[in-house]
Amino acid sequence: MKKGYFFMMIVCLLSGRVQAQNASFDTVAVGILDRMSEIIGQLGSCAATVKTNYDVSSQELGLVKHSDIEHVFIGGPDRMLVKSEGDKGSRSLVYNGHTLSYYSVDKNHYAQTDVPSSIVDMIDFMNKHYGIVFPMADFLYPTFVGDILAEANSLVLLGMTKVDGKDCFHIAGTAKNKTFQFWIADDAYYLPVKLVVINTDKPMNPQYEATYCDWQINPDLPAAIFDFKVPQSAKKIKLVPLSAKK
Repeated sequence: MKKGYFFMMIVCLLSGRVQAQNASFDTVAVGILDRMSEIIGQLGSCAATVKTNYDVSSQELGLVKHSDIEHVFIGGPDRMLVKSEGDKGSRSLVYNGHTLSYYSVDKNHYAQTDVPSSIVDMIDFMNKHYGIVFPMADFLYPTFVGDILAEANSLVLLGMTKVDGKDCFHIAGTAKNKTFQFWIADDAYYLPVKLVVINTDKPMNPQYEATYCDWQINPDLPAAIFDFKVPQSAKKIKLVPLSAKK
């Protein structure tokens, strides 16, 4: 990770660029994302609300907009709770460091599987084997900035703007199959405020948009919220691996 870029460039008040194999990266934009990633990586715990809007392709209607609200609680490197409601239904994902539990409130059924002992490894495992996507997942990776630079063709700081009244750095970039934009809070924590991804390699360019609000920094989260208790009369089911779906 490219630590030190942000402070160096603010002092100089210059928006420099670096070239890397035909890619163009604004060093101020890199520094802001690097600072955000570094701060998130140092948090002992956190919580946030993620409001998402995303396009789903319909043969009859074209792109249909859907939305969800997800409440995320992270209790260190091996504890995570996600409570979701919206077009995908009311559901939760509970991770306690060795087991991932899925529960559908609407259907009153649940599933459990053994998983790796860190949040990042667990997310990788569940995405690879079951196709489950976790909110805020990208921001939790220590390699977040490096992964962006490895994929992107360009990255630029567009300037300052406001999102829901909050001053934000507006950063945009392009990659082979997408364009993306970040809005990062201009305050002490540099936390993400908004994300937009446009898939340019798919018909009608479907979009994903997420806003991040109600951040809690290092809250005292009870250990009990990360232990799943089977609800009364809930039916146990099995998660279907992606390989079986294919």
